[in-house]
Amino acid sequence: MFESQKLVAKSAPYRVLSPWFPRGGDNVTLTLDLVELYGNPRLTVRAFTKNSEDPGDGTDADSVTPTMIAAGSPGQVSASWEGKVGELVRYEFEIEHEDVTGAPGDWVLFRMLPPVWFDDVHQA
Repeated sequence: MFESQKLVAKSAPYRVLSPWFPRGGDNVTLTLDLVELYGNPRLTVRAFTKNSEDPGDGTDADSVTPTMIAAGSPGQVSASWEGKVGELVRYEFEIEHEDVTGAPGDWVLFRMLPPVWFDDVHQA
């Protein structure tokens, strides 16, 4: 979905929101592929959601106990949101620093794999 994006921290923490996209099912599994990084950043991804008639920035898809994807080294990390996804979804990408040596100018090269949507199973 998001191929080879480079996000440079202008300050810490540094946040960027993706465009809204429609949900494809009741539940979703999202996967971050952290390809490369410079400095000492940690990339955190949260899912935000809202219905199309709702104004504003939406709410964290799991605001009670926030589910997130976090990576500080190259590799893939996934998380699932079940029963908490509205009509529209978007990502919040945040760069934080693992320790005090992090500085503005640290960057991450990443991609978000296509969401895996799945519906609840209802028994008759």
